[in-house]
Amino acid sequence: MNSALKFNGSQEELSKIFDLYKLNVLDVQCFKDGIINTSYCLKIGDGSKLVLRVYQNGGKSNDAIEKELNFMDEMRNSGVPIPPVMANIFDKKLTIFKDSIGREWRAIIMAFAQGRHLEPTDFAIIPELAMYQAKMHLVSSGLNKNSESPNFKAMVDWLDKEFNETKSKGLAKEIFSKIEEIYNGLKQDIELNFDEILALPCGDVHLDYDSDNVIVDNGKIKAILDFDDISKQPFILDTANSIWWWLLKNKKENYEKILNSYFESYRKIRDITEKEYKFLSLFLRMRNLTLMCLLYANIPEKNRLRKNK
Repeated sequence: MNSALKFNGSQEELSKIFDLYKLNVLDVQCFKDGIINTSYCLKIGDGSKLVLRVYQNGGKSNDAIEKELNFMDEMRNSGVPIPPVMANIFDKKLTIFKDSIGREWRAIIMAFAQGRHLEPTDFAIIPELAMYQAKMHLVSSGLNKNSESPNFKAMVDWLDKEFNETKSKGLAKEIFSKIEEIYNGLKQDIELNFDEILALPCGDVHLDYDSDNVIVDNGKIKAILDFDDISKQPFILDTANSIWWWLLKNKKENYEKILNSYFESYRKIRDITEKEYKFLSLFLRMRNLTLMCLLYANIPEKNRLRKNK
């Protein structure tokens, strides 16, 4: 992954992509967000908008991207608001092209979702958010026909990677010691419960279902975006990842309201077993430490660890 490159195409290279869709593009604006992939907002001749995403070079395989697109189709067909992906002139949703120096890239073009990103004060949207997540889990469970175990080791490997990278970031000794203490406790709990975690209900899940990946308008969810991280994981881990964002961004006095609202709505679509509830806290702790290391220590331009309690 260290050799992966983000796309920074010229107007000529972008025009070649547009030709593969027979699009009359009047204006192109690159979105600032996006750690991995490059996305553009396209204004089309008829006044509508589309989104071009160019996947990083050296990242996901073509098969992995096709799996992502197929997953999006399954969820959209089940009533989850996911922007449709356009087919190119070859009737393919995934477009493969080369830049001016012969490097190969993969791209998709999808509908533009009008609205704003989810905010941590959008408490009234929590029931709808939880309902769509439960629906995605229910559909995904049906697709997991071989009852394969989750790839939980990948989540543990990510935790290990982010923790190990903090060692070289020059953090104050007392801060790193606390991080190390939390990490060692997590690793012990994971090791003790690893086999039981592998037996939890699982399927392909979003893993980043919050904030920038949810578009809302007039108090309703209009679009769920960015299925780039889909992986076969325990459903309760995916739920923990989403809840973590709400807890991080809100005061403790709101925690009970958030949790009650989320799970009350979720359980109307899909029941949660006692064993799943048992691991909610562990997965919240994993998400917390992994992203604390990544976002507040390991990404230089976002090194805000000392400001984060």
